[in-house]
Amino acid sequence: MTREPRSHRARQFDPAGWPNMPALNASLGDMLYNKTGGWRYLKPKYEDKTPNCQNVCPAGNDIEAFIALLLKDDLEAAYRFLIREEPFPSILGRVCFRFCEAGCNRIALDDAVNIQSLERYLGDRFAGRYMETPIEAFGPSLAVVGSGPAGMSAAYYGRMLGFKVTILEKMPVLGGVLRVGIPQYRLPREAVAREFDRLAALGVELKPGQEIGRDLSLTELRTDNDFVFLASGAHQSLAPDWAGSPTSDFVFSGLDFLGRTALGDRFDLGARVLVIGGGNTAIDAARTAIRLGAQVTVAYRRSEKEMPAHPEEIQAAREEGVVFHFLVSPEEIETTPDGKVQAVVLARMDLGEPDESGRRRPVKRPGDVFAIEADTVITAIGERPGLGAFQSVIPTTGSAALVDGWLQAGTPNDGLAPVFAGGDMIEGPRTVVHAVAAGKKAALVMDMIHKGLDVAQTLDDIRIGGGPALSFAAYKGLAPLGPGPLNRHTVVTADQMVLDYFSQIPRVVS
Repeated sequence: MTREPRSHRARQFDPAGWPNMPALNASLGDMLYNKTGGWRYLKPKYEDKTPNCQNVCPAGNDIEAFIALLLKDDLEAAYRFLIREEPFPSILGRVCFRFCEAGCNRIALDDAVNIQSLERYLGDRFAGRYMETPIEAFGPSLAVVGSGPAGMSAAYYGRMLGFKVTILEKMPVLGGVLRVGIPQYRLPREAVAREFDRLAALGVELKPGQEIGRDLSLTELRTDNDFVFLASGAHQSLAPDWAGSPTSDFVFSGLDFLGRTALGDRFDLGARVLVIGGGNTAIDAARTAIRLGAQVTVAYRRSEKEMPAHPEEIQAAREEGVVFHFLVSPEEIETTPDGKVQAVVLARMDLGEPDESGRRRPVKRPGDVFAIEADTVITAIGERPGLGAFQSVIPTTGSAALVDGWLQAGTPNDGLAPVFAGGDMIEGPRTVVHAVAAGKKAALVMDMIHKGLDVAQTLDDIRIGGGPALSFAAYKGLAPLGPGPLNRHTVVTADQMVLDYFSQIPRVVS
């Protein structure tokens, strides 16, 4: 897109020499409401405000600062500024859905800066090489249940605040959804392992193979610690409403398939795989099955426009050979007497009125069904957290833990440690960066409570722009990069900028 500068639209005047210049009206007075004289002697006040990319980032990543340091070739300083607000760039530089780029002010001029690739570059360059000095545990103790992104974030910021932190993970490997939910082709295992090396170097105690309700209870954790943060994720798959109850070793959930594949299990998928669902788990399962040599079809009950999966992931799946059937819903699985899948009967759908999610509700067309042959069926129609071990202590909706605006869950008034929750355990967007933001916020609130601060006022003081993101640097009193005063509450958007001062350049694609 070519943008005409303002100067090209201005009226042109050629005086043919200075003697022909028109008279210029000038006033040395001051009209008070319109300073036409004294303003010449006033020095403008410089303020560094929040760019829109940082404002829309759930974690409040200091994008302007780390890129400015990158441009100066001061890579280590850029990395240090980056991990102030977003501590796992090697991970989020791969799997974040780039909210920052969607809000980049350059879009009004040419295209968004490739922020995610710059983040990944710094994360990979310093992962395993830059280790913070272990911090003395002078503060309260914090038990983190779950080692996914929310738990990792709470542990990181807890340690940066001086907490004594322990992460308990029920699986034998650390990382939660990062390790057993996101396929390796999107997030290499080494990238996750390196971030846990950093946490261990900071002094976080890591305890895999510890399950609440089996090895110890939530009450025991509350007794032995000052704070508890629940971040065990959403690892229970929802089941489709089949006609009958198909029993087959060739029908399993997307989470089960991705998790067992990540842990090294081998699947005999057969030649044809049908994936039912339209979220990111469905797309990850489809792309993983493609890599295992199967022909893959995805069936989704709404249109592509309503798919909750990220558009880039859908397009990547299509380019890899995944076939999509939209506006169809599974009715029945046809199996052989020995339990092998033969086909899935699908009903065609129409879109009706919007439901509570804001998307148009799918409605079956009476009698309009067809069958797709398949050897394996993978269902991925949604997940929910396993709350059984926590329901006697904290309130839940049955599908999520109930928390207040500080991420604190209601607990019995028994004098034991307060409980916080975040990530996929609570209602809200289920992305890695939102989980990181939740862990960060929970750690900050715990520290405020421990120090007796006014939590509501302090949260407002360190809020970034107009969104929910919080500045850890502001809370700790760390100096900003810019030399002038920082006004983090005011956001600068593209319509407030004079874009004529910028040159159009193509986006750098990694």
